[in-house]
Amino acid sequence: MFHKRKINPVKKSSNTNILKIENLTLMYNNKKILDDINISLKKGNVITILGPNGGGKTSLVKAVVGTNKAYIGNIIFADNIKVSYMPQNFDINNLMPITVEYFLLNSFLTKLKRSHPVVEEVIKLVGIDSILKHQVLEISAGQAQLLLLARCLVIEPELIILDEPVSSMDIDARAKFYDIINEIAKKKLVSILMTSHDLDSVIPFSDYIVCINNTIYCQGTPDEIIKNKALNEIFSNYTTR
Repeated sequence: MFHKRKINPVKKSSNTNILKIENLTLMYNNKKILDDINISLKKGNVITILGPNGGGKTSLVKAVVGTNKAYIGNIIFADNIKVSYMPQNFDINNLMPITVEYFLLNSFLTKLKRSHPVVEEVIKLVGIDSILKHQVLEISAGQAQLLLLARCLVIEPELIILDEPVSSMDIDARAKFYDIINEIAKKKLVSILMTSHDLDSVIPFSDYIVCINNTIYCQGTPDEIIKNKALNEIFSNYTTR
């Protein structure tokens, strides 16, 4: 198997492809997990990868972030792009006793300062100011996801990759999380690539939806997707009600 991860020297206007996935096929134990995936993500857009559990969403994300290299095809990033990644199964509560603030400021090689304007802005945007002095062990699963999102944002990325980010949240927490994602994308022109298996939740916050179950069955704007017969046939459990 071979793979190519290219960096393109392109200007990042609103029409620029921040990320382009070309003809990606991925095998695992001689089984084809992903077949001929093609996706383009422009600056400031939110693309949701929708599909059932076991359909290859996490495998695709791992290929994009570089932790799974057993694929054929091209993954092309814009020049000098800064990428943040929020994995699906990062159990923050298993860390040693540390505060939320310490985790946020000391997760990188270069220690951040609490007074840094970007840090202050992210804390306010994500809404974790009230739990900064709490032990990470004490916060809820939803608060932990917000902390991980804040961690993604403090490095000022141009692309954020989120793998099932709201799976441990209740309905209200999910709505808050998606509101934050929408604000990041539209006000700061940060591109978002996000996986989900819940079409109902992501429709209001997605610019484009790609439905995969090992291969792409349909893709388009939210309005196009909910009218697509392929979605009704292949993802009957995930259509809007």
